Amino acid sequence: MMERIGEALLHSLWMGALVALGLWVSLGVLRSSRARYGAAMVAMVLFVLMPLAALLPWEPATRQLAVSPNGELASAAGELPGSDWKAILPLLWAVGALGFAVRALGGWAVVERLRRQGTPVVDPVVLQAVARWAEELGVTRRIQVVITAVESPVTAGWWRPVVMLPISALTGLGRAELEAVLAHELAHIARHDYFVNWLQMGMEVLYFHHPAAWWISAVLRREREHCCDETAVRLSKDRTNYARALVKLAELQACGAPALAGRSGGLEERLMKILGREKRTAFPGVAAILTVSATLLVAVAVGAQEKPTGCASEPAGKDWLENKVQWIIQPAEKAAYERLSAPAECDQFVKQFWERRGAAAKVEHERRMKWGAERYPKVPDARRVYVVYGPPDEIESYPVEGFDKWRYHDLPGLGKNFDFTFRTK
Repeated sequence: MMERIGEALLHSLWMGALVALGLWVSLGVLRSSRARYGAAMVAMVLFVLMPLAALLPWEPATRQLAVSPNGELASAAGELPGSDWKAILPLLWAVGALGFAVRALGGWAVVERLRRQGTPVVDPVVLQAVARWAEELGVTRRIQVVITAVESPVTAGWWRPVVMLPISALTGLGRAELEAVLAHELAHIARHDYFVNWLQMGMEVLYFHHPAAWWISAVLRREREHCCDETAVRLSKDRTNYARALVKLAELQACGAPALAGRSGGLEERLMKILGREKRTAFPGVAAILTVSATLLVAVAVGAQEKPTGCASEPAGKDWLENKVQWIIQPAEKAAYERLSAPAECDQFVKQFWERRGAAAKVEHERRMKWGAERYPKVPDARRVYVVYGPPDEIESYPVEGFDKWRYHDLPGLGKNFDFTFRTK
C-alpha cells in the first residue's frame, strides 16, 4: 500500500501539471470572472481526484505469501538492499502534510478567537444594510456582524456566517461606502466561499509539494474577489463609490489567517477591473508558464524511470518473474530486480534470491512447479496453492463433476481443515 501511495504522489506531478496547463489556457480565453472562477474550481477538483485514481486496484489483487507450511520457502528477514524508494515517499509526504494541516488549524483557531472576542454591532446602518443585501442575494442564514481586532473586513463561517469589521471601517467610511463593503462580504456568504476556501486548503495540504496546487489556489482567491467586487458594484450601483471605499481601506491589511474566506489581494488590479480599465494580456504571466513547464519536465523524467528496462524487459528476465517465481517473490524483491539493467547484476540477483531461501527450497520449488504443470496445466490457481502451501493432506477428485477438492489439516494463517476447490473442466 505504501508503494501505491508513493506511485500516486509521483503521478500527481504530471497529472497536476496537465490540469494547471488546461486552466492556464482557459484563463487566456475566458473573460468573465465567474467563468474563470468556474474553470479554476473544475481544475481544483480534477487536481485533487486524478492522482487518487492511482490508488484504485486496477489489477486483480494477488496475495503473495512468503512462508509455506513447512517454512521451506521463507525469505530472508528485513528489507533487501535497494528496496523500492517509492515506499519512503509517503512518509516524507505525511510529515509535510501534517505541518500544513497544523498551519490550517492554526488559522481556524485565530478566526475563532477573533470571533469570540468580537462585540456585536448594533449600528442600525450596518444591520439594515446586511438585512437588505441578504434579501437581495437570497441568504436565509442568520448573519452576525461583530467588531473585532481585524485590520480589514473579513467573513468567516459557513453554516453560521460572521462578518468581522475593524472599528476603523465604521469610523473611516461613509454610509454608502460601508454599505458597498458589506455587499462584498455578503457576496462571500451567498457564494459559500468560506466552505470552498476550506476545500482549497485541503488541496494545499494534500499537494503541498506541487507548485501548481498553490497557483490554482491563488487563481481561485483572485477570481473570487473579482466576483464579489462585481456583486458589490451591482448591488450598490456605484462603481466609483465602491472603488473609493477600497482605496480608503488600502492601508489596512488582511488578517492573514489562512482560514479566512475573503483575503483580498491585488488592489490595483481590482480597482482597474471595477472601473473598467483592466489591461488584460492574452494569457497569464510568464511565472505560470515556467511553473507548468518545470513540472512537466519533472513528470517526464519520472515517467521515463517508470518504464520497465533492463533485466525485467528481456525475455529471459520477464519469464523468470512471470513464470518461475511469480508466486514466491516478494514485492520489494521484484521492484529491486526490475531496477537492474546489467546482465551480470541480474544473474547475481537470481543467485542471491535462492541463497536466501536455501538449496533445498530451490529443489522443492522446482519439484512443485513441475508437479503442478503436469497435474493441473490449465488450472493456475491449483498450481499456485501447491507451490505456496505444499502438498495437501487430502485430495478428492471428482472427474465426472469436473472439480478437485484439497484439504489442509492445519494451514498457517487460514486455520484448520481448510479446503480448496478447483474446477478441472
